[in-house]
Amino acid sequence: MKKKLFAILLSIVMVAGLLPATALATEPTVYDIWVDGVQVTSENKDNLFSGTVSYDPTTHTLSLNNATLDNDTMSDYGIKTTIPSTLKIRLTGTNSITRTDPGGGVGIYLNYSNSVEITGDGTLVINVIGKNYDGISTGADVKISDKARVIINSEGGLGIAGRMVEIDGATVNSTGLYAGIDAHWLKIINGADVTLKATQDGRNGAYIWKDQEGNGGDIELAASKVKATSYYPGLYAAGNLTVNGGKVNCTSTADGAIWAKGNILIKGGAKVTTDSKYPMGGNGSFTVEEAEIDAKNTNENNIPAISDECVPVIADGYHLNYAKAVDSEGTEIDLLSSGTQDFAKYKNVHFITKAVYPVSFVVTPDGLTNVVVKVNGQEVTGSVSLEAGTYPVEVTADNCKAYTGNITITPDTATHTQTIAMTYLPADYTKVDAAIAKANALEKDNYKDFSAVEEAINAVVRDKNITEQDKVDAMAKAIEDVMAALVEKPTEAPTATPTATPTAAPSASPTAVPTATPTATPTAAPSASPTAVPTATPTVKPTATPSASPTAVPTATPTVKPTATPTPAPKADPNNPKTGSSNLPVVFGSAALVLSGGALAAVLIYKKKRHEK
Repeated sequence: MKKKLFAILLSIVMVAGLLPATALATEPTVYDIWVDGVQVTSENKDNLFSGTVSYDPTTHTLSLNNATLDNDTMSDYGIKTTIPSTLKIRLTGTNSITRTDPGGGVGIYLNYSNSVEITGDGTLVINVIGKNYDGISTGADVKISDKARVIINSEGGLGIAGRMVEIDGATVNSTGLYAGIDAHWLKIINGADVTLKATQDGRNGAYIWKDQEGNGGDIELAASKVKATSYYPGLYAAGNLTVNGGKVNCTSTADGAIWAKGNILIKGGAKVTTDSKYPMGGNGSFTVEEAEIDAKNTNENNIPAISDECVPVIADGYHLNYAKAVDSEGTEIDLLSSGTQDFAKYKNVHFITKAVYPVSFVVTPDGLTNVVVKVNGQEVTGSVSLEAGTYPVEVTADNCKAYTGNITITPDTATHTQTIAMTYLPADYTKVDAAIAKANALEKDNYKDFSAVEEAINAVVRDKNITEQDKVDAMAKAIEDVMAALVEKPTEAPTATPTATPTAAPSASPTAVPTATPTATPTAAPSASPTAVPTATPTVKPTATPSASPTAVPTATPTVKPTATPTPAPKADPNNPKTGSSNLPVVFGSAALVLSGGALAAVLIYKKKRHEK
């Protein structure tokens, strides 16, 4: 039994040794993708064409790194796939796909249901010369994004053919015999730079048409640069055409530069320039928001640049900022000053529209009267429509300082309501200042209590505005009232009489006495004859009587008596003989008359008369 089992095992081993080695090896995995005629497998996927091409089956990403795909010029396709997913082609460096044989094929071809997405920061140049062969062709979608740069030249077919063609931020230059792009939807967005051209007569730079179910036909351009040139309209949309920002330049060598069977909407500050032989326009509406349109007709005949069946209409919230036209005779017309917006009448039409925002003004504080608001020197009431920008504003109101300043308007709604804060004029303090000046002129020591005046002055507040004028006037009245209520201190006894008495007495006495005494004494002493008596009498009498009588009578009496009494005493000589012929009594009597006043004069005269008898 053991020998039998051993024989069977040995037979099995011998049979296995006779099988070919390949029967035991694992077969490689193949993928439904061909690159320049070579099918990608699990064995070559990482190192195709000297390592310039690789494929990741998990992400369906084909990477081209400075790859040149032109080895098999008779191959139908540069890149072909039927994988049941979107093929992603990532570009690094400069890459190329070339089909130089007339019987060659498509640059990139995908199954009708497969989409392709080209990304990366590299360049791909596709040159296809075969008849009816396209640069990129699929029945599904084509998306070129990131910083990819794709240049296509299809001499016998379409530049790009697909269902939806989207160019997002990339650079694409596509030229085809029939069209630069042929699709049901076209979207160029986010700063893309696209140039489209059809080389055959009767074709379009971009031909966007509806599918069999009637869907599509729309072109959407946003914040990108697009240039389209062809025999027929550079941009043709079977549906609607929307340009939102960016720059669009379209040329038609035999027709309108832009045509849409649906509606046209140009907005977002887009600048659209057209150059054509026939009017640009469409079969639907033509609405312009914020945009610049420069339409030219190069036809030698007088043909408008814009179709009169599709006259541009400026949307609400926007207005003309600039509008000029050139008629058939080359005359320039300012459409703003002429008041017309008939853009479909002239060979050349160039107009700019700007968004305007309803700007309203709130002037504070509440309750102001006769408020006047001026913007750019023009008076406004309620709200005013303003473009984005900076404007000078003037505001006046009763009892307020005039306001001058600038406002800045932007699309931000927060700037559409402007609040202007006015400042009241200061109150008039003229009455207060006058009352204070009046109070300062008073001598406060002359009054029993001046503190009320000082308190009223210190109570003055200087920051009141014109609406508080009554309070300021009340301050002035308060000062006036307390000044009117002031009480003077009692008046002291007059001091004028005691002051005058000592002044007058010394003036008369010292002057008259010394002058008369020395003159009379020496003259009378040596002469004892009767001749001296008559001489002395006239001299003293006229002089003393008029001077002393009117002036010294009231005041000199008490002062002269003490002075006159001691003066003659030393003059009397006890040794002289007393005779009746002596004139000394007369001299002393005259002096006494001068000093004593009118009362003594009478006595002296009486004695003199007696003596003369």
